[in-house]
Amino acid sequence: MFLDRPRARALRVAVLAALAVFTVVLAGASLESLRSSGPTAGRILHHLSLFGAAGVAVVVFLAAATWLAYRYPDWAMPVVVVLAPLRIELPLKTGSSDLLVPLYLILLAVAIAEVVVRDRLRVPRERRTDPVRVALAVMIAVIGVSALWTGHGYVSDPKAFADALVKLFAFYLPFGVLYYVVYRYAVDVRKLSRLLTTFVASGAVLAVIGIVEYPTHLVIVNRAAAAHARALGETFRVNSLFYDPNIFGRFLALVVIVGVALFLAARLREPSVQRTRALRLIAVAVALAAVALVATVSRSSVTGLLLGGIVLEMAWLGRRKGGVVALVTVLVLVAGVAGFTALRPQELPGKVLSVRGLNKVTSGRVYLIQAGGRMFEKHPIAGLGLATFPNAFPYYRGSRTQSLAVRDSHTTVVTVAAEQGLIGLAALTGLLVTFFATTLRKRRFGADRRLYLWQAALVACVLSIFVHSMTYNAFFEDPYMWLFMALASAVVTRILLVDPLAGGVAGDGSRGGDDDAPSAAARPAPPHGAGTVTLH
Repeated sequence: MFLDRPRARALRVAVLAALAVFTVVLAGASLESLRSSGPTAGRILHHLSLFGAAGVAVVVFLAAATWLAYRYPDWAMPVVVVLAPLRIELPLKTGSSDLLVPLYLILLAVAIAEVVVRDRLRVPRERRTDPVRVALAVMIAVIGVSALWTGHGYVSDPKAFADALVKLFAFYLPFGVLYYVVYRYAVDVRKLSRLLTTFVASGAVLAVIGIVEYPTHLVIVNRAAAAHARALGETFRVNSLFYDPNIFGRFLALVVIVGVALFLAARLREPSVQRTRALRLIAVAVALAAVALVATVSRSSVTGLLLGGIVLEMAWLGRRKGGVVALVTVLVLVAGVAGFTALRPQELPGKVLSVRGLNKVTSGRVYLIQAGGRMFEKHPIAGLGLATFPNAFPYYRGSRTQSLAVRDSHTTVVTVAAEQGLIGLAALTGLLVTFFATTLRKRRFGADRRLYLWQAALVACVLSIFVHSMTYNAFFEDPYMWLFMALASAVVTRILLVDPLAGGVAGDGSRGGDDDAPSAAARPAPPHGAGTVTLH
């Protein structure tokens, strides 16, 4: 997060060398673990030549992706946006894990192109400090340090430390890179528009896949989970190319929020054929995402969508009218949650009258929260350590009769409290306060309603992800949280510093020269009345 410090070339080279060494060590450890992992490992070792060829193919792909990221930097980040949600299941010594392998590869290609080939992570001559990045760095540091005591004296499970390393190196550290490359890319309105449009377009494609799944009951990804749900008599839920319907629902909620913001911003443009075509395309994309969201039957996603929508409503309508619409939104929220509950007949409203019934209605979340409270009470300062909750749950559940089928925490705040204690809660609170306090101040945007609407949508997306994570966790494990935080921070610390009419000058990107572009203060002022941002 701090690799753009002045005169930090030696630090950047050292970090890349350390990552290369870690990759080699991790590959060796993985091979060693496969030798002692049962029949599946035996079959894999029997086809080592095939996997060797696959490794060579990955290297060739990485080299090609690096060249493309260097040659066409303007289009590298839209590819990152498209690949961000795609996961591949990999066998590990501690069990299989769904990792964002495509995202890792393209991020590595972008990092090599920018850090090694260009060495372009220098500080721009004029910029504001990015407090969100500092708060995120503190959060990563707290979480990373907590891995040191994972499984040592707290949980007698040999998987604990291995799970912590997977969590740290597969999510937090790569997403730190994701934050910065996105932040560095979003230097003008044109590039911001490109990323948001790409996000909505990819969401429409994934929504179409989900819509096709619903009548056909065709499951492309994670068929085992779908078969298990069908065996239990649960309502069929679509997941498109995601591993979980709830995460797919969260993604669709974000698509709707961003799509509505693009639609409202497009309405502010002068009437033209291009404006009409853009409005129609955006409306179709939002409609597809909304239909697919209903097919996910995800109540938490609807909750996140409507609460995020309140932020967008307030930005569009103002406080007075927005407050009235917000009240209507809350009523719709209550009706929507009640309707989704009715679609899942095994969850009857009468069950909420007891703790056991409420736990069943919430799919085990009540017992998980209670267990997390016991973990925090036992280790309040520094917690149990990173990724300890699933391994520690059997030791902290209320009684031995409680099921172990669901043992992953589904509430981000509870997870942080149990695993990092008061230190982690302080870091999380600092991050949220810093983000929301610095990214949505209307006076910074002046009369530019379009950019303000986009910024409101970015903040609403982060709020929606956080609200969703209170019932389904995966706040820091969601790449789109880091992406939208980076874009929102870039708007107030980079884009607003650039003369809007010179958006293509300050970071045209064909040679990665946005960091060397003159600042707004160094360029002559635009003609009188020419200060309106034109969105293409």
